[in-house]
Amino acid sequence: MNTLLPKLVELLVGEYKLQKGVKGEIRELEKELRSMDAALRKVSKVPVDQLDEQVKIWASDVRELSYDIEDLIDNFMLRIKRHEPHETFSFKELIARTTNLFKDAKSNHKIHNVIKDIMDQVKEVSERRDRYRVDVAAELSTVTVDPRLEYMYKKVTDLVGIEGPKNELAEKLVGEGSSLGQHPKIISIFGFGGLGKTTLAHALFGDLKSKFDCHVFVSVSLNPDIKMVLKNILGQLDSNKYINEAWVEMQLINMIREFVETRSVYAVEGLDELRMCLCVIDDIWNESAWDTIKVALQDAKHGSKIIITTRNKAVAEHAGGDVYEMKPLPDDDSRKLLNRRIFDNEDGCPPCLREVSGKILKKCGGVPLAIITTASLLANKPVNSVEWEKVNSSIGSGLEGIRDVEKMKRILMLSYDDLPFHLKTCFLYLGLYPEDKEIERDTLVSSWIAEGFIAHETCSAGTTLREMGENYFSELINRSLIQPTVGHNRNLDDSVYACQVHDMVLELINQLSAEEGFAGMLLPDGQQADTSASAAQGKQMRRLSLHNFNKTHASREAREQWSKLRSLIVFGKVDSIPSLSSFQVLRVLQLEDCYDLHDNCFNNLGKLRHLKFLRLGYCRQVPESIGKLESLEILEIASIYGVTVMLPMSFAKLQKLVRLSVDYAVSFAVGLPLANMNSLQELGLINISSLEEIKEIGNLKELRVLRIKISGDMAVESIFMGLLRCTNVKELCITTMGKGRLLCSLDSMPLVPSGLQSLMFYMNWRMTSLPRWINSSTLSCLTTLQIVLSETPQSEHLEKLAELPSLRFLGLWLGVWERDKSLHQNLIITSRGFRCLKNLEIMTLPVVLVFQPGAMPELRRLELSMFDREVKIPSGLENLRSLRHVILRDAADEAVTALREALKDHPNRPSVERRSW
Repeated sequence: MNTLLPKLVELLVGEYKLQKGVKGEIRELEKELRSMDAALRKVSKVPVDQLDEQVKIWASDVRELSYDIEDLIDNFMLRIKRHEPHETFSFKELIARTTNLFKDAKSNHKIHNVIKDIMDQVKEVSERRDRYRVDVAAELSTVTVDPRLEYMYKKVTDLVGIEGPKNELAEKLVGEGSSLGQHPKIISIFGFGGLGKTTLAHALFGDLKSKFDCHVFVSVSLNPDIKMVLKNILGQLDSNKYINEAWVEMQLINMIREFVETRSVYAVEGLDELRMCLCVIDDIWNESAWDTIKVALQDAKHGSKIIITTRNKAVAEHAGGDVYEMKPLPDDDSRKLLNRRIFDNEDGCPPCLREVSGKILKKCGGVPLAIITTASLLANKPVNSVEWEKVNSSIGSGLEGIRDVEKMKRILMLSYDDLPFHLKTCFLYLGLYPEDKEIERDTLVSSWIAEGFIAHETCSAGTTLREMGENYFSELINRSLIQPTVGHNRNLDDSVYACQVHDMVLELINQLSAEEGFAGMLLPDGQQADTSASAAQGKQMRRLSLHNFNKTHASREAREQWSKLRSLIVFGKVDSIPSLSSFQVLRVLQLEDCYDLHDNCFNNLGKLRHLKFLRLGYCRQVPESIGKLESLEILEIASIYGVTVMLPMSFAKLQKLVRLSVDYAVSFAVGLPLANMNSLQELGLINISSLEEIKEIGNLKELRVLRIKISGDMAVESIFMGLLRCTNVKELCITTMGKGRLLCSLDSMPLVPSGLQSLMFYMNWRMTSLPRWINSSTLSCLTTLQIVLSETPQSEHLEKLAELPSLRFLGLWLGVWERDKSLHQNLIITSRGFRCLKNLEIMTLPVVLVFQPGAMPELRRLELSMFDREVKIPSGLENLRSLRHVILRDAADEAVTALREALKDHPNRPSVERRSW
């Protein structure tokens, strides 16, 4: 309804030249739909298992009707705007269908008294609400989660009770008694879903990978694409290796074996030292998948290690080596995990809640996933025993004394029931992605926007649809229904870049989605991913994902449903999908693997008149026919490493395009005009090679986000002169490639947008000094700053940065490229300024940081790079009262040990993580 109701209003006030009688029909229809929408929202507040079956049917019928009405209206509005002849369009039939629906609903819902006085002439909105009231026994009160609760992000990855198992396995893998035999040592981590097998494997991987020449972490999952898994392994082992899409499994296996059998680059001359590899193979479900992967890795010798995780004990035993069975958390660790998640303190539970929290923990059975999910639910409730007892009663018998998947789902279902109306559809959309898939936040939000899950009416003043979608994403993380990806995939501002869905949560999504006919998934053999799929229940499927799907396996019933699909996501070869003319009302099209893309695949692309979001992944070329997508608002392109992709001249016809998100290998066609693209607000990360292209970008007056890569030889002054007219830009990111140039300064920059919030310079733009215009009066709104300096900043420069009133994220690349140790000096951070700074990154550290008492009071995350691998631990870390997390890049073991020693008495017990580039 989010998108349908505004369209009805547009029909009334827009220039559609409708007759007076038709407008009256539209007004009546709008009233009915608003009443239906209100009733749907009320039904959504009732736990799914407490809904009467007839209420479910009624709600499903209402949703289906709203889809059909919107499709009809969209077609009508497009015909009017395109000045095409069209048939007579009457809303009487729609109103008649609505009337009949509600009459049927009344006759079939006497028990729940769903509707009263159906389809009489109702004059008041309040009367309509009463008429469609659904009488229910109980509603779950929902509390809006503040997506800015940043500590929730951190606590998602707290590893309670994992230190013992991690140390035990680490000793087996790299301890003095570990094997250096002719075959890699294998350890299998076995246990049922939700115990934390992947979390333990990630912790081991993070601690040990620096001890190996190469390392791999891949997920296999239930229905694996083994070829894709092997490609992933090869790509992580050797990032420079060209991977030919035509290679079959055996060729990929041979390439992996060739790599692991190659002599290490660190080997001493004359000695036969092969590469030592650390490989984590996560989430293996069957023996055949392991057998294929093992063939590729079995010749990794001389201290190589393999860790696998599985739910299946038979798989663990079949793999050989040691088997480690994950156990539920003991009571004390369960209590600590629950309290940390809710109160940010393992002993923070108030006395009045200790008894009921003990009951809840007993039902969670020591299963971390159950504890975390329940804790996120409780964190949104009032802190009193009455509310907590309600949650305890809702869990039922829980997991006490039994490892029961269905009871685990019951706990997860409670969190789903607690979601507000707008988040339930967003949550179910995640079921279109494969198990263990890393789902990028921006792509997911784009899909939500194109589907209409985020309405303008719900946005507060000054908030865009994308910002609202990012809040939705954060809220799902805060509720522990999705998990932020572990590792390097965070944005500069420390926001989450991507997420994953736990396999048990995904099972729940697929079940709910199938029951509602929300979405479906077709596997390579043409079978539905869920046995209770919507097609089997005779429901119209509105969203579909194809996983390495062969179109010859599609049933006639499935093909008949494609005409009403709103979202289509394809994982695998593009030529496996039918003609695009089959998808008449498609809003979202994501093609995740376009390696073999040919123009004939897009012969009917221009017929997708309603398409709002198009994503081309692993793309070699963009078809000329893209210019026919008259409704397109969002375009994402991910190219292939080393392959340049050109946007064709027809791109300029996309006058409704709001967001263009590409990578550094995508360029404009020579002479492509941008002046008519008046809707474009976000452009990045486009490759720019001429001043003419800079001038064209200057014509985009609505631009809010600009990220460009400069590959040509242009003077910095000319670049900024060309961008003079982009006065509304809030985020500016400029990256340079090729040979670096030492810039005197950017003082000549003629104009800085007054509302600039994010400013980032990367790679080879090294400034000798801080530009004069970086000051508190010019950049009062700046929250993110990333710059590269050719020398250590002087105290006056640091003071200018400290005075920026809104600065939250600061990244400094300090260019002591010659590694001249004589340049090392103290960089003193005083208590003056940096009042809002939460994230500090300093790369190429040629200084010793000194934090004085009261320095950076809000700093939570500190990242340091130690390229010369010397021990230069910051002084005064104890003065950073909010510090939670420290990351060291390219640091020696001695540096990590020294840092942990320096932090051992810090009251927040900050985590220390070592990463490599």
